[in-house]
Amino acid sequence: MIRRLRQMRVVSRTQSASLFPDGWKFGVYGPHPVDEFEMAKRDNPVLGTQARGQSDMKALAVSLVSSGCVLAALVLPLTSSAQVPLVFQTTFADALCPYWDQSMGRNGDIICSPGDGISGGGDWKSNNLSVDQITAAANYPGGGGGKGFRHWRGAGGNNGGGGISISLPSTVTEVWVRFYMRYQLGFTWGGGSNPSYVKDHYWNNLVFGYQGGAWGLHTTEAGNLPSSLGWAASQGGNTGDGQFHCYEYHAKQNGANGVAEIWIDDVLVLSRMANMGTGAWGGFLLGSNDSGTNNPLVDYYTDYDDLAVSTAGRIGCSIVLLAPRNVRVQ
Repeated sequence: MIRRLRQMRVVSRTQSASLFPDGWKFGVYGPHPVDEFEMAKRDNPVLGTQARGQSDMKALAVSLVSSGCVLAALVLPLTSSAQVPLVFQTTFADALCPYWDQSMGRNGDIICSPGDGISGGGDWKSNNLSVDQITAAANYPGGGGGKGFRHWRGAGGNNGGGGISISLPSTVTEVWVRFYMRYQLGFTWGGGSNPSYVKDHYWNNLVFGYQGGAWGLHTTEAGNLPSSLGWAASQGGNTGDGQFHCYEYHAKQNGANGVAEIWIDDVLVLSRMANMGTGAWGGFLLGSNDSGTNNPLVDYYTDYDDLAVSTAGRIGCSIVLLAPRNVRVQ
């Protein structure tokens, strides 16, 4: 059903244009016996910061280069094709993001463009030495073009690449995050058709991924908040289908009356009130830990692309990100 709805949506667009262990800690990863998020924010202090307030001006400076290489600044609202205000978006555009992998360093200026909010995550690799990449092979073909981010996963728990860090221009207490994700064709989890846990987006006290036996959210205060859709059901079987699917989640802090929502391929699979914490969110690690794949000799990849973040409302899967495609509002 999910796949059928997604196919209908794609035709329309074409015609128109952890289970977390108790204690809320990452497991020990080889020579890295500390929390993965803590290591990532060592080089990116905006992650996990407390609320500093949000700017009412959602604007960005776009550098225009003339034939004489003269730069000028133009202030424009950061929007998508459907005029949804965004505070961050990236398609890993070719002009802004050259090929990158972890062996090239983790500084934000090396990965894409200075000040764009994208930097390296952890420096660890899988046991098979796979390194995470920004590569054309991970591009979502139905999106805004460019490249995509490829995160490698190995057998056994917490055995993968270091991910990349996404930082917002200011901290927030309500957020909608939309992105496309693809599991490699034939991807298989160890121990069954579904993983025990997956942490795709790891904020300071919030996780999106496979939580509590289904796609879901997890907060320190509420624990697992599973949706009605499992991994195998989203893939149409027990192995990865090799197709991009659209994921969006909404998290709002408001004490016990906070909001947790998830849509997969534009179908609402979670909507409930829950305690979403109190520490404002400033950024997250993209591509984090999991319970492990089934093959110790071969690593599998997960691709992410066309990532958009809004604080104003739902983004939806029909929106194609427009240039500038790798920016955040200051």
